[in-house]
Amino acid sequence: MRKKYKVGLIIIGVLLVIVIALGVLKIFFSSDKENDRGEANVSNIISNITDYGYTLDDRDTDYMKETFYELEDILNETDVDMDAYATTLAKLFVIDFYTLNNKINRYDVGSLEYILSSKVDMFRQKAIDTIYRDIIDNTYRDRVQDLPEITNVTVLSVEDTTYTLDDEEVDAKKVTMNYEYKEDLGYDTEGTIYFVSNANKLEVASYNPSIEEEA
Repeated sequence: MRKKYKVGLIIIGVLLVIVIALGVLKIFFSSDKENDRGEANVSNIISNITDYGYTLDDRDTDYMKETFYELEDILNETDVDMDAYATTLAKLFVIDFYTLNNKINRYDVGSLEYILSSKVDMFRQKAIDTIYRDIIDNTYRDRVQDLPEITNVTVLSVEDTTYTLDDEEVDAKKVTMNYEYKEDLGYDTEGTIYFVSNANKLEVASYNPSIEEEA
């Protein structure tokens, strides 16, 4: 009886060693697999314009950073030049929205912080279904895909106008522009933005990827 008991203990001991060994191997290979996949792709805020809620990330392009600091200078003035504000904000909108090569995946939609809050969800969903639809996931920085990067935005005009918002006509800034890419991949090259003012902060009420001509 005692001999059977000892044999049982030996079997249990062997099984425990096997289980522990398998666990160690699993941890080792999981860790090795994570290392093979590379460092996780995350972004960090490096600057912000606090009173307006505008932020700049470390992954943003040099052109985006340059334009962001231009806007910061404009907004730091005692009397803000609203045409200069609209011009520079329109550039930031286009740069962030159409530069896709620094986006993590299709859900990482740019320029949302410039959109009127009541229109953010609709704008984001439309972007996911269209412009951002085919972006390959880059969570582990292993994406191989040609994606656009804005290198220049030219503002053609800034006009004082009105915009119908919630059945009410409100003052607005209409900005028309065209833009260039690092490489032509067939994306939009012109557009019209309507900005409305919310406590002296301009917000995008409408964006149309074409230039609207006056009737």
